[in-house]
Amino acid sequence: MQLASTQINTYCCVRKMPKIPLLEALGVRTGVKLQVVGKQPLKGPIVVKVGNRDIAIDRGIAQQIIVEGVSQ
Repeated sequence: MQLASTQINTYCCVRKMPKIPLLEALGVRTGVKLQVVGKQPLKGPIVVKVGNRDIAIDRGIAQQIIVEGVSQ
């Protein structure tokens, strides 16, 4: 499923994503477990928690990130 279509407070693992060096530098990489902590209205960014860091990802980019749901 796309990261943009996941529900808030969902834990998931990144399976496929576009090659964006900034996201990789922030810790969002293939195989990483993250939690969706917020979705901004009006097609705003998706906020995810990776480790102890909250990261806002543009909704268009989040639609390109494929994730798989996992347990906490």
